[in-house]
Amino acid sequence: MVVEDVEELHDVEEHLPKILRVAETYHFVTDWRFRAPLQKVWSVVLDIERYPGWWKNFRRVTITRGDGKSVGSVIECEVRGSLPYSLKYALEVKEADQYRQILLLSTGDLVGTGRWEFSDAEPSVIKAVYYWNVATTNPILNLVAPLAKGALARNHERVMANGYAALRPHVEG
Repeated sequence: MVVEDVEELHDVEEHLPKILRVAETYHFVTDWRFRAPLQKVWSVVLDIERYPGWWKNFRRVTITRGDGKSVGSVIECEVRGSLPYSLKYALEVKEADQYRQILLLSTGDLVGTGRWEFSDAEPSVIKAVYYWNVATTNPILNLVAPLAKGALARNHERVMANGYAALRPHVEG
């Protein structure tokens, strides 16, 4: 090894903690449509404690404060998609306008916000849209994200498609 190589390795080693701390941000919008009354859609979609029994990607959900739907509620989640890792995060309800929208603050492996919005799409059809604007805090995910961001986004899309397939019978049934 030459002196320049040693110096370059030293530079990489010195900056590696900074590189690993850089969070990769994601902005997802999921649009679901249900043929059901608004109150039923709200009730099922926000019944997050039941997700592990319905939605295979949710390994664990625990409401640690409140009811999971009102301001101040905190929900701890563990989710695993098709990629070989799980994400653990907590959601705190920051705003709630019953049957219209709920704003969530995420901390843990995913930091940022989630927001459900519910509205009439057409007669007898309710639109539930989820805006998920988060950054990853896992150093390994942040390291591979520039190369694998597409795969990570597709993983999220599959998780949400699984959710729609899992929740739809409970909403429309």
